[in-house]
Amino acid sequence: MDEKISILMPSYNYASYIREAIESVIKQTYTNWELIIIDDASTDSSLGIIKEYLRKDPRIKLVINEKNLGLAKTLKKGISFAESSWIAFLECDDIFQPTSLEKKIEAAQNGAELIFSAAEGFDNKNKIQKFEKHIDDINKYIIKLDKSMFIEGFPNFVYKTNIIPTFSVVMVKKEILAGCNFNPLCETALDYYLWAQLCFHKIYYIHEKLTLWRLHNDSYLNRKQYSWLRKFLFSISIFAQTVQNKNRIQQFFIIANSIRKRLIYFNISKNRIKLSLFNNRYIFEKFLP
Repeated sequence: MDEKISILMPSYNYASYIREAIESVIKQTYTNWELIIIDDASTDSSLGIIKEYLRKDPRIKLVINEKNLGLAKTLKKGISFAESSWIAFLECDDIFQPTSLEKKIEAAQNGAELIFSAAEGFDNKNKIQKFEKHIDDINKYIIKLDKSMFIEGFPNFVYKTNIIPTFSVVMVKKEILAGCNFNPLCETALDYYLWAQLCFHKIYYIHEKLTLWRLHNDSYLNRKQYSWLRKFLFSISIFAQTVQNKNRIQQFFIIANSIRKRLIYFNISKNRIKLSLFNNRYIFEKFLP
């Protein structure tokens, strides 16, 4: 298969990392790709670095937001520029392993609609961080998964936790991604929100660490604020009111609870909030019908 892959890279003030991310795409063993970088009104030197690569490689394209739109609107906008029927993601602080695209396009021949791989966590000093949570969750909820395979019952995973660690491990069919709701109110956990919408499609897992996932204090995950949690839960209540299928409503209630726990952990670890604030049902009583 020699089908083009469109890679979406949202960019916002990551001048320190974006060069490594772009270089990892250029070094791919699979060469039929286009890299669409959507800069969300960066105020650092990101644009200058990106423009260097525009002059070097015609496969790299740049879309500039005149004002900061946020991740949800930026990704939605990026989809409209994609020429391929396959879209891969690479966050601008992450790195593709050289065979990342090659392995994913091979898996696409099996009839998959969403493909994701394992990831290797690393820090600012390029030190490998042990991170096997996504595999641990798979093992915990269904079977011991030690090979690449289609995942039956993927919705059961989504109901309990997000086993896809980062956007950067995912490749998905453009036609089904374009049909997703990119609600900006869900931006705090946009990846989880999208996988929940796609969980009934054909999901294929590649049991290889094809992405290096950068874990650092300035990562998007660590920039999340408590106010976003409130907005997300409010958006879930709005969503629930529009869904006729009761099982789907229940699904998103469970997802909201899992995301709530996830954000509590990261906020507590950064001493941003007090644990006692979450020892009651205030948030759910206020925002969930």
